[in-house]
Amino acid sequence: TILATIIIVSLFIGCETKEVRDPTARTVNTATSIGTEAAQVLETTKTINPTSIPATSKLTEASGPPLPEVKTLPSAVPSTALPNLSTEAKFTINPTLCNDNQGPNCTELRLGDDYFTTSLPEKGYLYSCTGKNPNAPGSRENKITWIDFAGKTWNFLQKLWLPETTSDFDQGSYTEILSGLTREITINNLPVDGKIGDWPMTAYPILTEIDANPGIPASQKSSLSYSSNPEKEATPTCVSLGAIGVTKNGVVIYNAADARGEDAVAREIVDVFGGHPAGTSYHYHFIPERLDNESLGDGHSGIVGYINDGFPIYGYKGVDGNEMSNDDLDVCHGHDHGSLGYHYHATIEYPYTVGCYKGKPSSVESNQIQPGGPSNGPPRIRP
Repeated sequence: TILATIIIVSLFIGCETKEVRDPTARTVNTATSIGTEAAQVLETTKTINPTSIPATSKLTEASGPPLPEVKTLPSAVPSTALPNLSTEAKFTINPTLCNDNQGPNCTELRLGDDYFTTSLPEKGYLYSCTGKNPNAPGSRENKITWIDFAGKTWNFLQKLWLPETTSDFDQGSYTEILSGLTREITINNLPVDGKIGDWPMTAYPILTEIDANPGIPASQKSSLSYSSNPEKEATPTCVSLGAIGVTKNGVVIYNAADARGEDAVAREIVDVFGGHPAGTSYHYHFIPERLDNESLGDGHSGIVGYINDGFPIYGYKGVDGNEMSNDDLDVCHGHDHGSLGYHYHATIEYPYTVGCYKGKPSSVESNQIQPGGPSNGPPRIRP
């Protein structure tokens, strides 16, 4: 009994000599210390030396896990080095063609630069009468964010476009008269529907740093004469510079290449309505989707314009309303279809309108619109 009493007393005395820890106090102190040090890190972005932390806030094995090492925060990245998605979104468009699960993939359209030829026509190519000119004015490649130059594709949905104008432009005009075997068309080369961008685009540095096009569209009365009964030639003809056709919206069509011979739709800044000026000559390099506003009984698109050889160009849809692609068309970007006969089609992939002339093109008259203005106007600036 005496021995048991001595053991109990000894154990009691040993317990009394141990340090009494307050877990609650420890937690509060530690949290306060960590919060203070974290604030110092955010302010100074310097590494904290663990030895500088007060002893009262250090964790031991008895009170919890060790305090994690606080590392130096990375240097801030300048905002100019990152894309401002909220800003760029104001300059993008999302056409229905890109959401119909038909036709080419708008996020991976092939870049047309390598599909340009001056030798022989090929399907999906632009057969041009004029070779490439790398010294011509154009966009700045290192500023373009929507083209994958390594993969040679571009993203229609990420491309930047000039917003709608808030200024007054002259009203566009289009008249068409059939006289015998001739189709006489008169325009002033401004959109009949009045839809045009905010040219000049000097108020938009996000765009001018990519493409410093100084052009301003202006009214230019022009008369175009096409065959109303065109015939296919045995050998296709190369496509010229300048106006290769005209839309029923009163705006001329240029071929798919810019002044350098590169993909104009992918590389150049055009407005949200699909056009831009070469000097004062407003034009389209592709058919704006809104112009494809007529449908035949079988879902086939209606006529959106005429090409220089007299053949019509229809919108984006073929039979049953299916979107057309290069695979559906021949080397000149057209096909024969029942009672419609031979005709071209618009596509959202290069060469967009025509790859060559299937018929005999009309000669260029003095009043036809050329790059930079009429042929008797200022020299060509840029397509």
